[in-house]
Amino acid sequence: MRLKICVAAWLIATGFIATERVSAQRGADAAAVAGTPGLLGVRGDERRVLEYLIHDWDSDAAITSVDIAMDALKVRSSDELRFRIGSHIKAHPELHATIRKWGWETIVLTPIEKLVARGIVNPERDKHAPPAKADLAKMVGIPERDVNRAVEMLARYDILKIDQSVGGIGYVATKPRYSNWPQWLDLQFHRVSLASGRTFCVD
Repeated sequence: MRLKICVAAWLIATGFIATERVSAQRGADAAAVAGTPGLLGVRGDERRVLEYLIHDWDSDAAITSVDIAMDALKVRSSDELRFRIGSHIKAHPELHATIRKWGWETIVLTPIEKLVARGIVNPERDKHAPPAKADLAKMVGIPERDVNRAVEMLARYDILKIDQSVGGIGYVATKPRYSNWPQWLDLQFHRVSLASGRTFCVD
């Protein structure tokens, strides 16, 4: 009998905890709908990074990117996590005016990815053959394996696509605007680090 009572009490307690967690998440989601609808359903590190970005963009004219936010929060970086966060930003420009002004590409791509993109789309714009992987790696100053990572990410974001017929690295821009020097690919933002430890980008 005592065992049954203990089990029943444990079930009630765990059920209560689970209910509290669900209620807390619903409360957070409700707050997101009221304050920032684009955060609905986003949890964990992805939410932390997005909230950091929104707060930082609200502070001044900073154009803080995803990789900077992850470093500031000491979130363990991975291409998959960055892609999930970046895809959410791409799909939700209503999150902040900074996204709409500068383009989601400016915010979600790393400096290396931007340089690799420029190294491929600029020759395409100028009607030149694309560089070979080794030449692109030398141009950007990174190992060839990092060129592969950057190109794969740019392809996942639908900025580049495979076209072996062009030669070289075998990638071209997916849309005309990516080979015509749009602001979100030709601008490289300068990083600023303050004594407080805050890092952000400026035009």
